[in-house]
Amino acid sequence: MKSSHYLILSMVLMIFGEVLTIYSEVYASKLSTRAIENPELFIKPILLICAAGISLIFAYWLGYQATGNIWIVTVVSLTLLLILEPIVIYAMLGEFPGRGALVGFILGGAGLLATLVL
Repeated sequence: MKSSHYLILSMVLMIFGEVLTIYSEVYASKLSTRAIENPELFIKPILLICAAGISLIFAYWLGYQATGNIWIVTVVSLTLLLILEPIVIYAMLGEFPGRGALVGFILGGAGLLATLVL
């Protein structure tokens, strides 16, 4: 019972952490050239990436406690990143992924299912 709760919480924290990571990276990349003159514009993405890192650390810890296998946790994390990145970028910028990214998105979803099911 404890293990399934850890696994669910790990996934929630991992999704939260990955979304915050992607958001802060894209946000920082879109800062105007004024950011060089006004470095305080980087405070928001820096704070977001810090919160994301804390979330991901606990997600990995809980995931390992639940599964006992770091490779499962790592594959889930990488796959979530692969799946969430196009979604967050589209939500922020309205840009669709190209053909290669779309294929990666589909294969990432298949990989996540295989990791969890097999």
